[in-house]
Amino acid sequence: MEHQECPICFDLMCNQKSAVLTKDHVRCCPHFFHDRCIKDLLNSKGGRSHCPLCRQDFDGVLTVPSIESDPKGWFAVVDLNRDHRLSQKEVLEVMRAQLPVNCTILDEEFPSLFKKWDINGDGSLDANELLDPSRGLLTYIMQRYPRVQQENTPDLKSDKNAWFRYFDYDKSGALCKDEVARALIKTFKLSEDCQKVAQMKEVVEAVWPIFDIDGSGHIEVSEFSQPEVGLADSIIASMGSLGRR
Repeated sequence: MEHQECPICFDLMCNQKSAVLTKDHVRCCPHFFHDRCIKDLLNSKGGRSHCPLCRQDFDGVLTVPSIESDPKGWFAVVDLNRDHRLSQKEVLEVMRAQLPVNCTILDEEFPSLFKKWDINGDGSLDANELLDPSRGLLTYIMQRYPRVQQENTPDLKSDKNAWFRYFDYDKSGALCKDEVARALIKTFKLSEDCQKVAQMKEVVEAVWPIFDIDGSGHIEVSEFSQPEVGLADSIIASMGSLGRR
């Protein structure tokens, strides 16, 4: 996966405002979500829920400011342990969430990049290092990253194998439940509706045994491509039904 996705709707994180979770007004875990998605989840749970990734309890959501327009506010939110310094992990996670970065390339380049921003060499960034006009992180981001463009997915009808490979994120040669759910949400363009996203995940869970013929927990290419009864033709048929409505 080149770009980081929201764990709730599977759309690119950098396509919308990001948010972090809070408990008693204090940030409670390191994960990022779309602001809209996590607020909808919290509201649907009556004002108290669990992080979808680490299960940490939370009762509030804090929108992450733009680093360009509010660098000091951004720094305060990203500072997870509130020590007035940003660790490599804290910076890497927010960059993956907010910027249109290729995560694989960023992970490879990040240690050397961080050394440039860490002007005093203490292994972390303070506010002055963030704002340094020549070597600071803010200057790097403003010069390096344009706004993200929406990704394009392969057309299932014209190239089933390309569609399969595209959503096989771990390149295992098979699709797990999460990969199938993500694929269907993107194919049917449901990311803007959190209720439909949740419904699609439930549908995948319910129909999984029909398509996972050998019960392996994954859908292999042979199961995916099986004529008429395989997952590929079933999705194509559903697309046709939606198009006639």
